[in-house]
Amino acid sequence: MSEGMGKDLDRPVWRGQRPWFEIWFAVVLDESKRRALWIRQTMFIPRSGTARATVWGAWFDADTAPPSRAAKRFAPLDTAVVDEGETLIRTFDSRLSRTAAVGAVEGLSWDVAWTGGREAHPDLPAWLPAPTHARPIAHDAEATGTVTIDGQRIELRGRAFAMHQWGKRRVPTLHWIWAPWIGDGSLEVTAISLRDTFSLGLANLRLDGPTEIRGRPATAAHANMLVTSTVAGPRRLVHARAWAEPAETVGYVYRDTDDRDLMIAQSDIGSALFEVYTRSAPGAPWHPSDERRVAGGVAVEIHQRAPLPGVQYIQWDATTRPEGAPEPTPRRADDVDWPEERGSIVALGLTYGDHVRETGQKLDPTAPPTSFDTHARALAPGDGTVRVPDTNELFAALEEVEPALRDILNVRFKHLPAVMDYEGELALVALDEIDNAAVEAGAPQPFGLAAANDLTARIVQAFGETVEDPQRYWAAAKSFPRFLPVAPRVWAPAGGISALPELTLTTHVNGDVRQKASTKLVIYGFPQIVGAATRHLGRPLRRGDVILTGTPSGVGLRMSPLKRKVAELVAKDRFRKAELLVSTFATSTALLRAGDVIEVDAGPAGRVRTRLVV
Repeated sequence: MSEGMGKDLDRPVWRGQRPWFEIWFAVVLDESKRRALWIRQTMFIPRSGTARATVWGAWFDADTAPPSRAAKRFAPLDTAVVDEGETLIRTFDSRLSRTAAVGAVEGLSWDVAWTGGREAHPDLPAWLPAPTHARPIAHDAEATGTVTIDGQRIELRGRAFAMHQWGKRRVPTLHWIWAPWIGDGSLEVTAISLRDTFSLGLANLRLDGPTEIRGRPATAAHANMLVTSTVAGPRRLVHARAWAEPAETVGYVYRDTDDRDLMIAQSDIGSALFEVYTRSAPGAPWHPSDERRVAGGVAVEIHQRAPLPGVQYIQWDATTRPEGAPEPTPRRADDVDWPEERGSIVALGLTYGDHVRETGQKLDPTAPPTSFDTHARALAPGDGTVRVPDTNELFAALEEVEPALRDILNVRFKHLPAVMDYEGELALVALDEIDNAAVEAGAPQPFGLAAANDLTARIVQAFGETVEDPQRYWAAAKSFPRFLPVAPRVWAPAGGISALPELTLTTHVNGDVRQKASTKLVIYGFPQIVGAATRHLGRPLRRGDVILTGTPSGVGLRMSPLKRKVAELVAKDRFRKAELLVSTFATSTALLRAGDVIEVDAGPAGRVRTRLVV
């Protein structure tokens, strides 16, 4: 398409058709990666009913509370002026052109301009008889301007993206990622479907920069404001994903021309992860060849019929979001705060028979529980985020356990993924001095219980498989900062605890149930659990000590006895085993990556939600 024709398609296409919609929008991401502006001007002409023009505006600031705000203004369609000189559309005092935008909604005004950028081609030719069309106006352009929030003027400098959309009906399903600062490149993923599900989708992935990658990905949108995208080829595998928390997201209810509502959720202070794996030939193991992370400065958008949980939407006939935050979970009479004293953390392994079997090992109830330390820095009460360690942090952790490893790792692994896994558990918390004789006699002791997520960097654990003391590697794999998220409070039943109560442990990953089991499946009695921790510490338990009582089946990394035997035959040395684990992770949908949300629920012992981040 010629340059002249491309510019013509920036201009209004509506010529009185009904039904019809037309949209011009722009996103400006500040170079700090902490702030962003999202603006939109629309014309909406339904099949029947009143047409309207609307100005939409949203501001994102990761360092304020709340981190997002939004409003809109609407008026009769005849108040909008289109194709006025350089201005593409003007409504009220708001206007948008090919190179600038000026406007205002309640509490927010903007005056921004952009220049340059790179050429981007539409995914659908304009002549195709589709119900929706889109034309880029600016892509990765340099942007400057100001935003005024409640009278406070803020300078904005960064990158801009602008687009013109039009047609008879909106696409009901859309996933979008734009990360202009991801390593030395710029990433964009766009996926649309002309149906309410993604069965008939059109998707593109583009990484621009010194290393260019193009592909047709399989994409998915998850309820926790996560968009995932994968391009799978015979010798190259690409994963791209972006996410944002609901509080960092603005929601708009958009009315389609068929009178049905669309839910648009948008954040411009999201984060992203980009991974590339390659192999020498089809069937050969995958090796990581590139990993890029960016915390902030990422646009992520999800359009669908159903609202996303936790996202506040401006309703179609409203101009602002509903006020008020969700009510906090009420404190119960038998909940207590975590002890201020941070004691030792003893992790017990292989305490559920079904988990022993899924790891490919034999069940021996007469053997004492496996025990090892977890560093106190891992304990993190309450919902929050956990940073996935990068290659350098993983190398450092392994070097601390075994100093000679550093030189070998530098040669064999250019990039090393953490291979994150979850383990929903019940944490047993000492709330005072514990009398072991009383425990043996079945007398209640001052213990409390809390839901826990014993996160693990499996790649660190893998390097200890063939050594004499593998527990040192297990401890290192679980001792990164905040790797032990626990419920915000401790459940302390009146009178103390003399046995593990029968509770149901449930672990969700991105909303899907991964683990669900009763604590009655623990193969050790309460005295054995407390005794194992006491022997491990070489002293009685005291206030602040924590025992992790093990996880049931359903973890991300599982291996049948047959697969374990095959792995032992194929890989005699631990470095080869680690490489095979990385290859497994490259194609895994069960193990964890940044952006995933894990929730562990232990009934009266509480619930904890964790987002993995970069």
